Amino acid sequence: MALHLLEDWCKGMTIDPKNCLLVTGVSEEFDEGSIEPILRTSTKYLSECKMRGRMFVREEGAFAVLCELPSAVDPLQVPSTITVEDGVWRVIATGSQPSPAPASNVEFLKKMSAFLGKEGKTLADMPGLLGLDPGVPHLEPAPSPDEWVKALGKALEKVVPPHPESSPYRKLRLFSGGPTPIPGEEAFEPWLEYTTEMLQEWAVPDAEKRRRLVECLRGPALDVIRTLKLSNPGVKVKDCLEALDHAFGRTEGLEDVYCKFLNARQQKGEKVSAYIQRLEKLLQRAIMRGAVAVEQMDRTRLVQIVRGIQYQNPILLHLRLRERQDNPPSYSQLIKEVREEEERQAAGEVWEAQVGTLLQGVRIQRIPR
Repeated sequence: MALHLLEDWCKGMTIDPKNCLLVTGVSEEFDEGSIEPILRTSTKYLSECKMRGRMFVREEGAFAVLCELPSAVDPLQVPSTITVEDGVWRVIATGSQPSPAPASNVEFLKKMSAFLGKEGKTLADMPGLLGLDPGVPHLEPAPSPDEWVKALGKALEKVVPPHPESSPYRKLRLFSGGPTPIPGEEAFEPWLEYTTEMLQEWAVPDAEKRRRLVECLRGPALDVIRTLKLSNPGVKVKDCLEALDHAFGRTEGLEDVYCKFLNARQQKGEKVSAYIQRLEKLLQRAIMRGAVAVEQMDRTRLVQIVRGIQYQNPILLHLRLRERQDNPPSYSQLIKEVREEEERQAAGEVWEAQVGTLLQGVRIQRIPR
């Protein structure tokens, strides 16, 4: 009822209820001149509040006072009560609830308020941050703390990465390495290729990648990783894959693997993106064999791409790949740029073909009969 009184009072005076507070339980002993100073000195946040009116509420046997702040009220900054000589005044804002919000929500809102403060924002800015129009006045009640929690959660989803445990992911394919393959198990080489690619894509800590890798292993393959973890509990997932490659992969020497990588060239009719993807598999095997250091991976990849792409390829020129060898892009960024350039060139070729067909039709029409 007090919240409705606040809204109706503001509507009658044509002021924004989001900027106002309602103070109830004010006894007759306090005249209009003494109420505003008490509110201003009660807390720093109310130091600029202005008393806009006073009304006697028959049901409570006390006065209700309407106060206005210079800007939208932040519910977390407003005290729920103000203690005076003869009792307690209750303070109500449009973001208040008739009953106290759960302690967990209040704590969450305090943390979010601090977070927004560091960015120069307040809870009052949330409508704009969520894509709403903050310039349009709303006479309906402002969101409750529970609704603020949901709204803030949606906003944070855009900037805060999900926790590894909460993010969905495709489970890796099973591999055992045993003499009798388990149902659904594939050969080691395609399994290693798929697993390496998936682990690279997952934006999770290395320990989480290792856990997911162990989940898909069975039998002798699992024993290899267990033995590795006994000597090094924090072993990197890269070292795990390397150990599995040594145990179950082809017996290729370091020089052989690196030689295959260096001899890889773009084939006739092969897209640049397909060549880069094929080359990446060879590069990862070279890294696992120790032929290429992880720190040099991006530069080694780009140097070989420049060497292996067909001479004067337009993508090589447009993306200025030769000039970027000292500051090479990552694999994901490089393949993205290449595919976008391929699509752009394909669209240009279609457009040129359409224009050529149109011009040919015009020439035919102009031939005298």
